[in-house]
This record gives sequence, structure tokens and C-alpha cells, in this order.
Amino acid sequence: MDQTRNSSIALCFFLKKEKEKKRKWDHEEGLGLVMRRLGGIILSIILHLTASSVWAKPRGDHPLSNIAIHKASIALHDSAYIKAAPTILGLRGQNSEWVSVEYNFPNPSVNDWIGVFSPANISASICLPESPRVSPPLLCIAPIKYQFANYSNPKYQDTGKGLLKLQLINQREDFSFALFSGGLDNPKLVAVSNAISFANPKAPVYPRLAQGKSWDEMTVTWTSGYGINEAEPFVEWGPQVGDRKLSPAGTLTFSRNSMCGAPARTVGWRDPGFIHTSFLKNLWPNSMYKYRLGHRLFNGTIVWSQTYRFRASPYPGQDSLQRVVIFGDMGKAEADGSNEYSNYQPGSLNTTQQLINDLGNTDIVFHIGDICYANGYLSQWDQFTSQIEPISSTVPYMIASGNHERDWPGTGSFYGNTDSGENVV
Repeated sequence: MDQTRNSSIALCFFLKKEKEKKRKWDHEEGLGLVMRRLGGIILSIILHLTASSVWAKPRGDHPLSNIAIHKASIALHDSAYIKAAPTILGLRGQNSEWVSVEYNFPNPSVNDWIGVFSPANISASICLPESPRVSPPLLCIAPIKYQFANYSNPKYQDTGKGLLKLQLINQREDFSFALFSGGLDNPKLVAVSNAISFANPKAPVYPRLAQGKSWDEMTVTWTSGYGINEAEPFVEWGPQVGDRKLSPAGTLTFSRNSMCGAPARTVGWRDPGFIHTSFLKNLWPNSMYKYRLGHRLFNGTIVWSQTYRFRASPYPGQDSLQRVVIFGDMGKAEADGSNEYSNYQPGSLNTTQQLINDLGNTDIVFHIGDICYANGYLSQWDQFTSQIEPISSTVPYMIASGNHERDWPGTGSFYGNTDSGENVV
């Protein structure tokens, strides 16, 4: 991006100089020279960018990749403890909630850290070797987030006592917190907390709207813990005032072996749950609609999401103002400050909040690649869809694949970098 920006500045500077010279030239001769020189510099820029793109190495390693979880060892300490409260989250239907984590370690160090694991059971029984010749590690699942023990406890190194406030989102499984010594390079598990969970971990969450194939169609996609053998997914929707209708949804998922390689199929793997998509058709132009996500269990019970709203598109050719937001490379970040080092992606929170603040002046969003920089850690997709939910549930959120969603050697991607690992093979 910096190379592109510098090249653009150079091009603009060149054009300015040529414009000044042009006043002194004969119109025909000067214009011809400008065009020849302009063509030359554009060709140089294209060749420069092409060469730099081919040979550039991926930058911006995910924070979770700094944890050598495959080297983790058990070093439980009798006097160490870690506990979390409350034990049940989302009792009022919330999909996110703050948790207090209290801990104590008699031999504290500035390198001690807290990992948030989900599912709560982090035993070796769930490890799968990547090769029959390689034994699985003791711990084979990276935490979904982490924070250093002294983050909000400046005296931790002296007292060994600390308290963290961490935000959790509904991700279909329970959670536990683990205290590690030895830093990120040589983690030693010294204490594990009690398990905590959401009241309904399988609830439908994080709807994402997209413009349908026709102007009068809206696509709704969401995530849940309900497979088709447990419940029937659908959307209840209709105008602000009037009758509601039901539209069925399809259900898809994928497995660990569908991933291209590590870390997506090793330490970064996490069950994605089920992804549901429904199509709301025959919308009236410019009309406001309400909708909510539903899962009808086979005992007749219906599990509902909260209610959301969107405005249908105008009729094609209609004289109307359409306000479009286009960007790429946003990423995600944690509101509680976890998972961050070297200012990895905290700016994404600012961008998201600005979009939310101006949502009343936005009709559609285009996120054109490098969406959340999960880089093979699948838990991050839930974190991202939760972060953008106020936007994606209200206006169409259109996406395109970037190198961090697409690239992997041997998969047909334009570049052979290992930026993703999440492609389905």
C-alpha cells in the first residue's frame, strides 16, 4: 500500500510539472510529448508494482501466532489459582458480556499471561497429528485471545495478584481461562479457571446482509450452533407495519480437513458452527423492513434472535441518492485490549465505530478484501462478525476476497503466499 501511495504521489507530481511546461510549448508538440512521457511513467509504475507484489513477503503476523502453544507444558502450582465470574452469560439475551478474571501466582513474572480458551476443555484428547509420523502436542488449540497478567495490574510482579476485565462474545461453546508462565515462547500452564458459558450458546447471532441478485432481493446470512438435524432455520420478516412472512434458510458448515494447512487445520482450528443463508424476495423499493432469525426445534420450540431493520433498494434508474462506503484492509481488534501488540489492528475499532455513527447516511458498504486478517485462526471470524454486526445487520455489507482470505500455494490463487490457509480444498 505504501509503494502504491508513493507511486501515486510521483505520478501526481509529474503531471503538475508537465502542466507547467505545457504552457510554453506549442499545443500539438507539447501534448504529444506529455502523452509519451505519461505513458512511460505509467508503464514504469505498473512494472514496479507488479514486481513488488510478486516478491513482497506477507506482513502483519496475527498476535495468536506469537504463542508457541505446541511447546506448552503442564506446571500446575498448588497455590496458584484463576477464577472467572459470572459463570452464566447472556441471561437477558445479550450476545456479548464482560467477565471478571481474578488470579494469583506465588512466582509472578512480567511475562505471565492469561489465555481465553473455547471450548473450555483444552485437554490433549482433541489433538490430531498433522502427520502419522508426528505426535500431537500437549496443547493443540491456540487461545481465542490473550492478555498479559500485568496489563491492568502494575503491582502484579510484586504481589502475584491480578484482576482482568475481558469481553466475551457468544461463540457456541463454553470458555475457560488459563494462567501461563514462561512467556509466549515457552508457555507453562500453572492454573485453569472454572468454565463459564452463555445461557444459550447455540443462539442465532451476527446477521450479515447482502444485496441479492436482483434489486428487490436481500440476502441474510448468520451463524448458530444448530445443525439441520436439530432445528429448521428461517427468517421472519415483513414491513414495519403489516403481516410477516417466513423464508427458509439453507445450512452449511466445513471441517478441519477442509482447510488448506496450518494454522487453520492445526492450532488455529475452531469449529465454525453452522452458517445459514436466506433470501428475502419481492421487496418494495425504498421500504423499511423488520426481520429476526429463527430456529424451530423439533419439539416445536422456536429460538429467536433480536429484531433488526433494513431499507430495501430503490427501483433501478430511480432518481435517488445512494451513499456508498468502500474500503479494504480493516481487520478486527478487541475492545478489552487483548490480542494486541505493536498496534496490530486497533484502528479497526475506530473505523467500525465511525461507520456505526454514520449509519443513517449509508446505503451500502463494500469491504474489498483483507477482511479480518484471521490468518488461519478461525475464532477470529466470530470476533469480526460480532464487531460489524451493527453495520452488517442494517445495510448490505458486500465483501471480496483479499490475499489474507484467499492465498495458499497450490490452490490457484494469483500469488503463492501462505497468507490465509483457510481456503476450502
